Amino acid sequence: MRKIIIIICILEIIILGTLAGVYFFDYNLEVQKIELGNIDYENNTFEVIITKKQPILFNHKFNCEAIDDSNIISSTGKDNVCKLVIPMNSNYNIKLNNKFHKTSLYNLEKNIDNGYIFVFDKNVVYLALNQEYKISYDVINFIKTNREFKFNTSDENIVKVENDVLTVINKGEAIISVDGSDSTLKVIVTDLITTPIVRESRKEVVPCNKYSDEDNALMDTILKNDVDEAGRGTRAGAVAAARFLTLKFPYRIPYFYENGRLNDSGVNIADGEGRYYHEGLYLSSSKLDSISASFSGPAIWGCPLRNWEDDKYFGYYPGSLVPNGLDCSGFVSWALVNGGFDPGDIGAGETPDAYQMTDLGEFVKLDENVINSGVIKVGDLFNYWGHISIIIGYDGVNYYVAESLPNFGGVDVRIYNADEALDMFRYVVLMDDFYKEDGNYTEFWK
Repeated sequence: MRKIIIIICILEIIILGTLAGVYFFDYNLEVQKIELGNIDYENNTFEVIITKKQPILFNHKFNCEAIDDSNIISSTGKDNVCKLVIPMNSNYNIKLNNKFHKTSLYNLEKNIDNGYIFVFDKNVVYLALNQEYKISYDVINFIKTNREFKFNTSDENIVKVENDVLTVINKGEAIISVDGSDSTLKVIVTDLITTPIVRESRKEVVPCNKYSDEDNALMDTILKNDVDEAGRGTRAGAVAAARFLTLKFPYRIPYFYENGRLNDSGVNIADGEGRYYHEGLYLSSSKLDSISASFSGPAIWGCPLRNWEDDKYFGYYPGSLVPNGLDCSGFVSWALVNGGFDPGDIGAGETPDAYQMTDLGEFVKLDENVINSGVIKVGDLFNYWGHISIIIGYDGVNYYVAESLPNFGGVDVRIYNADEALDMFRYVVLMDDFYKEDGNYTEFWK
């Protein structure tokens, strides 16, 4: 028996000498790889998995440690693998050790390539020609780093990218990506919209049959996208719809005295004649299928429709043909419908009749105390007898009011400071109880 033990020891010495530096007894704790494991967002931690090289014969017990300036996290390895649970957005140094040996330090930032999750805030963005756009994105850093991201474009003839800013070159589509992430941003550049801006002069009236069904469908998609981003069924959603038609749509929707409504509040039951109580834009022949009741139509926006109002000062003669469009409450109700609400096909207000927009919220007399109190918000409604409008912007001094009037020639944005608003309007409808939620509310669109 003694001879057998001596022989085994001699063989072990020979093997150890022959296999010098190899892991017969697992004395060399050489790290094979370090990688991310499970991510626990609830507890704000992530798992690091360290795998050491496989020994020739025996696995020995070993430990792994994560070390920073103030903390040490340790665990015991099993089958050549050791796992550590580490706080999010930190940068530890990793080492392995046992009673015989220890490794040098392995810095996490230098040894893990995918120590973060990068996600674009949007899947798709619709841009106008000559527009610049700042890319928005979220980064979850598991490992603390000063990493900078390099953005790439699939087609520099459509859109160029420098740092995190896109510059539009031509119509078309391009894909924006970033090194080290699978997340992408589709950019669709179209001349169907413009950069949001209040124009000094009135826009041209939308021509009859200007747009194809495909054009109209794309603009409907862009409008819906704007509202969804703002928050459908919120204050911001209604404002987004009003901003789209007045700021991004390149033409003016003309004024048209309504020929009737979709309820019994008017003389006639009519759909899409001075009003359009539907989602989307009323700009192509495909939209005629949705019209449920006609009096003198149907006719899409910008196309001739028989007018029955006697207002010769603004060019309205009973029985004459004028371009179809929206009256004041028609525009505001369109914005509310496209923002995700159903107020009813109702009128401008401040009358004893039912079906009035002044009944939608808190109807408040406009005076210096009210206008200087800070209670008026973008999305509230300004009113005087027979007229309603919606506030789409406030810059701290001026109110940007979207409204449709015959003397404006249709839907337009006018700028009023506090004194001018007091001169123009008599009431404000505070809409908090109607909207319920603000959504992604902004006072301005820039």
